[in-house]
Amino acid sequence: MTLQPLLNRDVAQGCLEAAEVSALVLSDPTNIYQATGFWPQTVAMGQAGAAFAIVPADKGACVTLITSQFIHYLHDVEAPVEGGALDIRLFTAPDGLEGDAAPPIFLSAPPGGSPDTLDALSQETTRATLQLHRPYPDAASALRDVLAGTRGTIATDSPMIDAILGERLAYRLAAPFLRRIRMIKSPREIELMRHAAQNNADAARAAIQQMGAGSTYEDMRLAFFAETGKRGGIPLFISTDSMTMRKRDGVLRDGRSFQIDAVSHYAGYHGDYGRTVFVGEPDPVVMHMVEAAQCANEAIAGALKPGLRYSDVRRIGQEAVARAGYEIAIPCAAHSVGLFHTDEAYADDSLHFRKDDHLIEANMVLSVDCPVLHLDATGNVHLEDLWLITEDGCEPLNRRDEPFIRI
Repeated sequence: MTLQPLLNRDVAQGCLEAAEVSALVLSDPTNIYQATGFWPQTVAMGQAGAAFAIVPADKGACVTLITSQFIHYLHDVEAPVEGGALDIRLFTAPDGLEGDAAPPIFLSAPPGGSPDTLDALSQETTRATLQLHRPYPDAASALRDVLAGTRGTIATDSPMIDAILGERLAYRLAAPFLRRIRMIKSPREIELMRHAAQNNADAARAAIQQMGAGSTYEDMRLAFFAETGKRGGIPLFISTDSMTMRKRDGVLRDGRSFQIDAVSHYAGYHGDYGRTVFVGEPDPVVMHMVEAAQCANEAIAGALKPGLRYSDVRRIGQEAVARAGYEIAIPCAAHSVGLFHTDEAYADDSLHFRKDDHLIEANMVLSVDCPVLHLDATGNVHLEDLWLITEDGCEPLNRRDEPFIRI
């Protein structure tokens, strides 16, 4: 496995330098993953402090990953390239009374067995990594060593960092910086978002096409989960129908329509896709709402570009609906999508979610969310796509050729 930082280093440098922050020091699994490309399995399992990532404000300085030597070996991680974008520091375990690093641990052939030649390659890359930097007895000692020359203020995602490093540094919360950085995707993140968005839409459509009158909402959920898995993704949810679905029998009936909102992720990056599904012949009232949502969606698609704000997206969609003569309520909302379904900075860097009227910039990935705020006796309506903001416009990340699905 060859690792590379996923986050946008240009944006990170701008955010951190503006706040006079020297580095991000990260311990959360998702944060480590975005910083290094490495998923810290042991941390995700509940072993806090088993891995760290350090992202210097200077984009020319390498990001550092600290992780267990044995986990590095088991994941077959390539040795870092000297002077490259990522450095790796490994710890083994304390050895003896002095707490020195223990010898590295590898799997060996059983008595009478034969060595695994491929495993030897994994051992070789781990040994090469250990030759670049001496092994540490634990992650905390590695962290202290990497940051020994750092001065001033760092941004962290856990009070554990303060407890390890002590009082020589000033600390700020990393979350507001990370949320701002995540909104502008790096080229590698854009690649992952392309894959995630189309995979998610394809899985949703494939699941729906397996349904018919007599199928159940649960059948549809299980089909979406299975289709997502076939494509290498991880399902989160497929919401359907309306709040009143709790009072229905859970069966798809001929003549009814319902909205879907499908979300899954691939390599941590999310797709978000919404459509209306008709079971049998479309009802004219519901189709009228679908056409209004299409009107909004198309108007926004033609205007979406850098320099607008989220509020402009709403205005453009709603004005188009009104001009076309539809008396239909559609929020036409925009939100950033990436490592999270809602992947954006909070207003005034609040600690809890507060929607902000963000300036739209190139390399953002936005959902244009056009659910219709009406519920007819025969069904309801949704239309949602993901868009990459380009230098002078936008590009859809999922197929848009069918604004509704009929089964």
